[in-house]
Amino acid sequence: MMNISRRRIAVGTIFALIFIGLFLFRIDFFSDRSAPLPSPDGKVLKRPASTWMNVYQKGRRIGVVSRQFTAFDNGFITQEQISLQLAVLGVTQVLNVSTETQFGPDMTLSAFDTHIYSGLFRYQARGLVSGDKLIVFAGIPGSLKKMEIAVRNIPLLSGHLYDAAYLYGLEKGNTRNYSVFDPSTLGTRDIPVTRESDEVIRVMGKRVLTSKYCADFMGAVHCAWLSADGEVLRETGIMGLSMEKVSAETAQKELSPDGADFTQIASIVSNRVIENPRNLRRLIVKLDGISPDLPDLEGGRQRLSPDGRLTIERENLSAQRLQTSEDWKLYLSSTPLVQSNHPKIRAQADRIVSPTDKPDQKLSKIVLWVYKNIRKQPVLSVPNALEVLDHKAGDCNEHAVLTAALLRAAGIPAKIETGLKYLEGRFYYHAWNSAYIGHWITVDSVFNQIPADVTHIRLASGEGSQQLDLLGVMGNIQLEILDLFYD
Repeated sequence: MMNISRRRIAVGTIFALIFIGLFLFRIDFFSDRSAPLPSPDGKVLKRPASTWMNVYQKGRRIGVVSRQFTAFDNGFITQEQISLQLAVLGVTQVLNVSTETQFGPDMTLSAFDTHIYSGLFRYQARGLVSGDKLIVFAGIPGSLKKMEIAVRNIPLLSGHLYDAAYLYGLEKGNTRNYSVFDPSTLGTRDIPVTRESDEVIRVMGKRVLTSKYCADFMGAVHCAWLSADGEVLRETGIMGLSMEKVSAETAQKELSPDGADFTQIASIVSNRVIENPRNLRRLIVKLDGISPDLPDLEGGRQRLSPDGRLTIERENLSAQRLQTSEDWKLYLSSTPLVQSNHPKIRAQADRIVSPTDKPDQKLSKIVLWVYKNIRKQPVLSVPNALEVLDHKAGDCNEHAVLTAALLRAAGIPAKIETGLKYLEGRFYYHAWNSAYIGHWITVDSVFNQIPADVTHIRLASGEGSQQLDLLGVMGNIQLEILDLFYD
């Protein structure tokens, strides 16, 4: 039973990122960073008042998207509701996302409001454009944290990524970069979109000539087929995901009772069995299918060789060396998801540790408290520390955000790391922490490990835009264990 529980908590928000990323990227805010966008050249988006799309995973209907488009004298309002039925190792959950966006008649962004909710957890991001800034309020509904994001050019479009390519005349064979803001991670990325050859597809029983566009989301290719009026009729993404326009009646039908289990779909079978990961002092693997330029792949306990061999060394908890190359004080800050300065978080940290404790003692006490007190429960969400503390439940992501918040509240700089973790013959996507106690050390409050075993392979570090790098990894990465070294 414990093994099943551990497998279930090895996933969570990482998969929400797949869906929130692939779906919200299309409804977020775009500006061309390389040059000002040209005039729309007379093109106008024509939209029905309401449209519906089914979401599929290799033919299995797992979700539905409904969209409303309203025009008024001074601009437009779009509303989109997404409902996805997903499984996390046999536990079916529903992930809901709703977004309302306002923009002017020239497609200039005015404001947006995004809500994400699943089970116990909620997340909201709302914002507006003010001059050359995007002012965002994000976090738990009713307790949002303000932040300002500078934009090089005022965002010109709030709508779909492919709307931008259609409106501003992307010609066949050409590629253009668009800057995308994602409210689920508060991160920005430049996304190249290429106009492919036209194709005839069948939609709602009719053959339609469409314009095909493909976007590269950090290595994950996502394509869309647009009608002559620029309406998106079909989309395809990673791991067998697709969407297609349907009638309202078809969209109202029941979803597949067993949601697609992306935990297993995205996991990687190990070529070797690891009998006791905790006793490993060094692991050497070969990684393929990902960019070696991932910024967090190299560093600390991980060393990447030119031929793609990645060596992970177990850290020494009692090491006395000081690392001054990083500005570790940055990782004491409170953020919208890691609310380390909230009175509830501070009070809990004060109950766990003593002011006279040394840094390594504070670290051990906090990791142990989270391990013992947070119920191991698979969750699809955008986790935040305050709600995790209130509900005392969640998977690896909830453990990681709460551990980071409590450590920061206790004066210990802490990061959130994401990547792969070996478990029962497979590598699963997982989240854990790194803490600074005079040197950085990897810890995992899900398994009460200090240091975390070397089968924790870091792919990304950070609670914001850095996690978007995983979108290009999932479904593409190949891993081979080359060598194991035990104590």
